[in-house]
Amino acid sequence: MPVQWQGLRVHAIVAHLGLMHAGRVRQVERIAAFIEAEVPPGERIVVAGDFNDWGEKLDAPMREIGLARAELPGATLPRTFPSRVPVFSLDRIYTRGFECRALNVPRGPAWSRMSDHLPLVAELEM
Repeated sequence: MPVQWQGLRVHAIVAHLGLMHAGRVRQVERIAAFIEAEVPPGERIVVAGDFNDWGEKLDAPMREIGLARAELPGATLPRTFPSRVPVFSLDRIYTRGFECRALNVPRGPAWSRMSDHLPLVAELEM
């Protein structure tokens, strides 16, 4: 769904992918088909959510559809699951038309009570 941000149109897609890898691959294919059908070439996109990608296998298919994972060069991937003692990097932000300047995972008792995942917050720049 497109949103207006600082006078620009940005397409925002929130995802919660399945637990089985084959299902996640099909869901990424559906995201790709949606983007191809609904998002004009060159417009900015943010795809974010719980990717349940335990094996870190979805970055390549997301790159194939023109989306880059929001990450910082040389930094470890932010761990968001489980929220009480995060061990896995299951939550992701993928973008087109943005550069990631900062990533943050808020921590503490209040955050860990809200969900079994901690939020992943990115500072993006055009």
